[in-house]
Amino acid sequence: MSKVSQQKHLEGPFADEILAAMRRLGMKRLEEFADTFGLGRTTVYNLVLGRKIGDKWVKPSLDTIVRLSKALGIPVESLIAKLYEEDEWAPQEARIPLLGYVGGGPSQLEEIAERTVPVRWKGSARHLVAFRVRGDSMCAGRRPICDGDIIIVNTEDKGHPGAIVVARLANGEYVVKRMVNGHLVSANPEANNGPPVIPLNEVAEIVGRVVEVRSTLD
Repeated sequence: MSKVSQQKHLEGPFADEILAAMRRLGMKRLEEFADTFGLGRTTVYNLVLGRKIGDKWVKPSLDTIVRLSKALGIPVESLIAKLYEEDEWAPQEARIPLLGYVGGGPSQLEEIAERTVPVRWKGSARHLVAFRVRGDSMCAGRRPICDGDIIIVNTEDKGHPGAIVVARLANGEYVVKRMVNGHLVSANPEANNGPPVIPLNEVAEIVGRVVEVRSTLD
């Protein structure tokens, strides 16, 4: 296996990544890489050279992908995306509902012209919705969300400490804020778009986590 990098047909799904890691770590043989990271030697060989049953390439198991993620320092989801980049796991074009405005109080009642927005998403996009932002209460920091931006929200993900979410308040208004220590907080508290801090016990529903921001400045 020591001369594997000299072969012309390296058709395994992670050949480039594994060989790059071996060069970085000063490893000469695939066996050394496999033993160091608790991967089967035959598995690593197949990941580099590829393996077919009939006319179909054999894909590694999820357990192998998790171990490989740790070995390469590459997120599991990135490895899966590469593994399935040409089939059903590849991002698909879909249109999701644009529900209305978020933030800015009474402006949420205004009619919005667009009813859907396009997205590219792996698998079903039925759990995604979109809002158009009113106000600049989140227009600050490393990930600013400013007036006029469109945000894509994953309704299956209710957020975690530090996440940016859309919430429905008890009065029916929708806000976009960051979850911090049992509160929803503004990134730009000086903006006059509702209270800068909202206790979670005043929130009727966490609609979902913001997974994409489409800025009007892009």
